[in-house]
Amino acid sequence: MRAGLRRWWWLWLLAIALPLQAGEVRLSDEPSFNLARALDYLEDPRGELTLDEVLLPAQQARFGPLPPIGPGPNFGLTRSAYWLKVTLDVPHGLPREWLLEVGYATLDRVDVYAPHAFGYARQAGGDGLPFSARVVAHRNHVFPVSFIPGARTTLYLRVQSDGTLSAPMRLWQPAALWQQDQVSYATLSLYFGLLLGLLVYNLLLFLSVRDIGYLIYAAFAAAMGVAQAAMSGLGAQFLWPEWPAWTAVSVPVGQATSAMLGLMFARSFLATRARMPRLDKLLLAQMAGWGLALLASLFLHYHVAGYMVAMLSVMGVVTLAAIGYLSIRRGYAGARYFFTAWALLLLGVVTLSMHNLGFLPSNALTSNSLLIGSALEMVLLSFALGDRINVARRFKELAQARIAAEQAMVHALSNSQAHLKQVLGEREAILNNAVVGIVLSVNRRHEWVNEKFAQMLGYPAQVLIGQSSMHIHPDEASWLRFGDEARAALIATNGYTCERQLKRRDGELFWVEMGGSCIRPHEPDSGVIWTFLDITARKKSEAEIREALEQQKALNELRTRFVAMTSHEFRTPLAAILSAEEVLRHYGDRLPQAERIETLDSIADGVQRMSRMMDRVMLLGKADAGMLDFVPGQVDLRALCRQLVEEARRQHPQSRCKVAARWGAGVGRGLYDEKLLRHIFGNLLSNAVKYSPGGGDVDLHVRREAGEMVFEVIDQGIGIPPDEIQHLFGSFHRASNVGQIQGTGLGLAIVKNAVEMHGGRIEVASELGKGSRFTVRLPLQAEVVPA
Repeated sequence: MRAGLRRWWWLWLLAIALPLQAGEVRLSDEPSFNLARALDYLEDPRGELTLDEVLLPAQQARFGPLPPIGPGPNFGLTRSAYWLKVTLDVPHGLPREWLLEVGYATLDRVDVYAPHAFGYARQAGGDGLPFSARVVAHRNHVFPVSFIPGARTTLYLRVQSDGTLSAPMRLWQPAALWQQDQVSYATLSLYFGLLLGLLVYNLLLFLSVRDIGYLIYAAFAAAMGVAQAAMSGLGAQFLWPEWPAWTAVSVPVGQATSAMLGLMFARSFLATRARMPRLDKLLLAQMAGWGLALLASLFLHYHVAGYMVAMLSVMGVVTLAAIGYLSIRRGYAGARYFFTAWALLLLGVVTLSMHNLGFLPSNALTSNSLLIGSALEMVLLSFALGDRINVARRFKELAQARIAAEQAMVHALSNSQAHLKQVLGEREAILNNAVVGIVLSVNRRHEWVNEKFAQMLGYPAQVLIGQSSMHIHPDEASWLRFGDEARAALIATNGYTCERQLKRRDGELFWVEMGGSCIRPHEPDSGVIWTFLDITARKKSEAEIREALEQQKALNELRTRFVAMTSHEFRTPLAAILSAEEVLRHYGDRLPQAERIETLDSIADGVQRMSRMMDRVMLLGKADAGMLDFVPGQVDLRALCRQLVEEARRQHPQSRCKVAARWGAGVGRGLYDEKLLRHIFGNLLSNAVKYSPGGGDVDLHVRREAGEMVFEVIDQGIGIPPDEIQHLFGSFHRASNVGQIQGTGLGLAIVKNAVEMHGGRIEVASELGKGSRFTVRLPLQAEVVPA
């Protein structure tokens, strides 16, 4: 006996002395402490470890902290047992007696080990035991623990469950827990009182109206109450305290039963068998799945039922929410309440499923999400049933009013039938001869249309009556958007006007100016009278005016660039000419012959430069006016390429570029306009040399390719900014990175026109700082004869 006591005393001292990996919680005079984030855990896959083995250093080293983010002490559906430990620092002056609450009622087994004078004392709990075996009578698992003020104490918990294994732990001062229980038990009482009230209310309605939907709903509320009682722990405490076997399966059995009854209620409430036969088959299939889940809950391992319930819950509520949305679209009575109810329950089911699978932390919101969602769902479904009663009452009242009105109408018609026919005929003739289309629409369907509207759309008027207005809109999204906007405007102002495109019978789109007003002020559901005026011609004129304005804007920009270019390009040679003229005027008789000739050459160069620029402007003007001559003739491409390369070298004698021409097989004589070819490749080669200030290779490659003659001018120059390539062939446009390199911005515009005169195309590929590649593709005007 003494040896055993010494062994327990040694293990207790070892547990206190070892460095703790768990976060240490320092107690104070606060009423409670959340221990969830201060826990270390050890997984026991086989569930065979004892406390003696856990206290050994080898097992202590296996303890690890819970992740800093994630669900905390929530391990989802698992067959493993888990050991949890937490170290508490109890300062002097604090009470010795505390209560440890594990706030997840459906745990099968919870063992708490707290130190005492001879080692560790064990307290057993969990819903696998009769409720009378619990140390503290509470719906959750509550254990009294004692601490020595001024010392550190390590608590160990072993938890294991066939269902979701979640262990949210909180340490309470006893009075604080009892005070908190007043709130939690009162809240749960309100919930179950609500369920009981709804159950009794709907049973009475069933007895009154004999509608099977109310009976199904009452059974659904009862099944939901069983499931929630099991999950909250109130069932084990008050309803079946000595039936631990039923406690173990009550949660999935209650959920499966309530789910089947909920699907049955949806089929009855929305009449899906008649209205949505395909979705009705899906509901029947899911009911069969829930029946299998119910059998699995009773006869198979809890994990099988747990996974089935988690998956089927999400599928079922998503299906019901989708059916509710479709019912809203189709205007079924009570559909809005039905959709909102199942959407809220879907949120609760998804939250609880993610909690049960270990993806969400265990707290008051996540562990009770189904309870909250089901309470809201029950209330809204009751509203849906009540709305159906109101709709039935309104239909009855309308039917009675219609019968009375019909009787009065028969009496009135018998006295003034002929006069009424005359008046109606005159009014209909006036409406049919109106210059605008007129439509009476109720719930977005044509109740009456005049002949003008039918002519606009290309349909007989009889075909349009009774049709949905969706088919005259370009697409369903446009129709829905228009309907929502129009309804809001009609309710707010009793009127709505807009310009929209509609679709004719042949698919052609046309513009109308349409306006609507309610038959009854601010009540679009009573009917709306729409007028339609065809404004297609006006829209076309507006588009033409906008296009003309854009062209004028582009012309103004072109004029601005032209003025800027000419002012710059003329100023430079004119300044050189003026300078040379002053030199000759003042010093001409004293200048040596060589310097006089050089001065005269500079004047000639300036004049030639201005002349070349004017030639380019005139050439571009001819091209834009369609007056550029295209005179094809036999051209020796190899000889022309050699000449163009030599001219490029002579034009830029100071350049360090190596200019060369290469051609492939099949390049010889062809039918082209030589003058235009010189404009094309002279400009491209000149630009390649000019915009390669650092030198490098400038190549002209020519090859024959698939019925085309392909010319490539490749350089290693400064390149072109990517966002400016699309503007490169515009008149007077120069790239932003050319710096002080001279140019007019006309060369590439002339090149593009000359290429298009040949029926060809030009492509550009460039990379800043690495060079450019201009590719010209000209169709073979005639068979090329190799030279």
